[in-house]
Amino acid sequence: MKFNLLFFVRLLLRHIALLILVPIILASLVFFLTQDQPKVFNSKARVYTGIASGSTIELDNTKLDFRATNTAYDNLLNLIKARTTIETVGLKLFAQHMSLDSVNTKVISREKYDALMEIVPDEVKKLAVKGDVGKTFENFEKLKNSNHTNFIYELINLKHPDYSIEKIIGRISVRRILSSDFVDIEFESEDPAICQNTLLILAEVFVKLNAEIKVNQSDAVVKYFQGQLNTSTKHLRSAEDELLDFNRTHNIINYYEQTKHIASEKEHFELEYQKVHIKHYGAKAVLNTLESKLESHEKKRLSSEEIMTLRNELADVNFEISMKSLGIETDSVKRLQNAKDVVALEKRGLVLKESLGTRVNDLYSTDYDEKTLASTDILTDWLENTILFESTKAQLKVMDQKRLEFEKLYQVFSPLGATMKRLERKIDIAEREYLSLLHSLGLAKLRQQNVELKSNLKLIEVPFFPINPKPSKRMILVIVAGMAGFILVTFTVLILEFLDGNLNTAARAEDKIDLKVSSIFPVINENSKKIDFDYLTNKAVNAISRNIILNQFKKEKGKMPVVNMFFSTQDEEGKTFICKHLITKLCELDYKTLHVTYDSFDLELQEPCYQKLQYQVSDQLYKISKVEEFDETGSIKDFSFYDFIILELPSIIKNPFPVKLAATMDFTFLVTRANRAWGEADKNALTLFNEATTGPEPSIILNGVKVLEMETVVGDIPKKRSIIRRWIKKVVQFRFFTKKSVA
Repeated sequence: MKFNLLFFVRLLLRHIALLILVPIILASLVFFLTQDQPKVFNSKARVYTGIASGSTIELDNTKLDFRATNTAYDNLLNLIKARTTIETVGLKLFAQHMSLDSVNTKVISREKYDALMEIVPDEVKKLAVKGDVGKTFENFEKLKNSNHTNFIYELINLKHPDYSIEKIIGRISVRRILSSDFVDIEFESEDPAICQNTLLILAEVFVKLNAEIKVNQSDAVVKYFQGQLNTSTKHLRSAEDELLDFNRTHNIINYYEQTKHIASEKEHFELEYQKVHIKHYGAKAVLNTLESKLESHEKKRLSSEEIMTLRNELADVNFEISMKSLGIETDSVKRLQNAKDVVALEKRGLVLKESLGTRVNDLYSTDYDEKTLASTDILTDWLENTILFESTKAQLKVMDQKRLEFEKLYQVFSPLGATMKRLERKIDIAEREYLSLLHSLGLAKLRQQNVELKSNLKLIEVPFFPINPKPSKRMILVIVAGMAGFILVTFTVLILEFLDGNLNTAARAEDKIDLKVSSIFPVINENSKKIDFDYLTNKAVNAISRNIILNQFKKEKGKMPVVNMFFSTQDEEGKTFICKHLITKLCELDYKTLHVTYDSFDLELQEPCYQKLQYQVSDQLYKISKVEEFDETGSIKDFSFYDFIILELPSIIKNPFPVKLAATMDFTFLVTRANRAWGEADKNALTLFNEATTGPEPSIILNGVKVLEMETVVGDIPKKRSIIRRWIKKVVQFRFFTKKSVA
């Protein structure tokens, strides 16, 4: 049988009673259980969030972040249905009802109010402040938080239909309207006043809570950066003060300019030193040469006390001039005074030079030495070089002192530079940290203002007072219950069909038994008037007899009858029933048949086409090796008279079977019912039978198959069908253009 649409339709039609009865029962049950269902009122509030397209003061952030927007909406929707929010709503609603002096139908209906007053204990009623919802809420909140066993705590956390967290959350519906900035909040209740007031309180609570969360987050960030900025400011000031103290201690105005100036002066000084050094030793060399050319008495004259005095005085003046002009003074007043002193000393030097020259000229007259050189020229050169020598000598003396001063100055400024670098680096790090924190603080304050701007949710649609209740879902529930019953039965039927372990079909029998199916025989229901079972039985018997007759032509034993053995693994498999119809059909075809059986059932057929040979079931069956041995009385003289011998054996699991005879059988048939499973016992018995016999491999005759399975043999089953039913069958088989004839 193929698992096509027709198969499923027929499978469901076999259980049509359950498919109709179960849905009706479930639908009726739901119908009666929901007949006292209370009316439900619905109200809605719409809130503008401004999250997606609202204004912002973050000028550098104009790009819309869809992920961040969706996250913000998820946070908002979860905040609305958060336990803390709903707990506050339930407690405020209870405080609002308890603070009433009398019933107010705009706040709570009379039935709800009376029921509430009956369950509230007196100690809770005493905490209510009539006309003051805020004070009542505070008193109730203190009582709720005092312990976990008080009335209010149980009222909020258990299952009260109006105040419990679980019930309120179950009746709230929150959704964002497409991709807009609007959020709709819906609430259902049996009391229209409670429905409206619950939404009003919910909107008030979650708007306030959302603002507190956002502002607290931004405030915490601002406070953090403010604290870090104050600490960084202290570090920066401390580093700056440390540098200031360092400069004061070492008299530093501008370290880098000062060191640059000192280096420049040192370089200039070294150049001047080299020039003076060269002049000094040059003058000294010239003097040595000139003095070597003078007579000894001239040398003595030049070494006279008066000339030496003028010479020493000139040297002192030159020394003073060098000291004043080469001094490293930072005070402008001292530099000005030194300049004036140098001018005076230079004048004094000129006077001394003239006096020295006059004195030398007075001491000597003009004459020529032995080398024809004029003495006056030598004295003049000697005088000039003496003045130059004394001048450079004083300068070198001063420069040597100044060189020592430069070295000391370098020794002072060299370590100061490293310390200065370290202090400046410390200030730079502190300054950059300060600027970074200052920038972050600015961003945090900007974010704070932006959050405060966006957290200002607005209730643009105030919850209305519902007048008409919602349409009842009673009929929908009834229909759903009926559909659920139908689906449940259908699913169960299909599951049981696919999990069915019975043989049922020829294909499944071949798969489980691992033998070929030669014929199938239908189960006959005489109560069914629509199906022609005589026709199906005849077709099935024809199929079996056709196989047996064809087997006769395959035999190569001359005139000996064809011996067909029918056996089964279990009792009550229908061997006798099949043998009866088979022998009847063979007799109709004028075949002479011998029926060897252990059953006493009389087929009521007349000789000579039929003869029955009955034997007793005993262990003697193991010894039988020929069919003739079943005739213990010798009633049959010639077995070759018969065309076919039908040998029927009892079940091989519970009874012995002729092993030797089975090896000589022409053909062997295993008869088994289709409406049973093929178990391990059957499998083992068949394996033992095949191992014990060397005859031909048995083929299966599947007995008691479902009528629909017979379509694999006879095609469409002949039965009375209406035009609509025939058309539906064509539709489910997708045979829209099938005809009964060529024309």
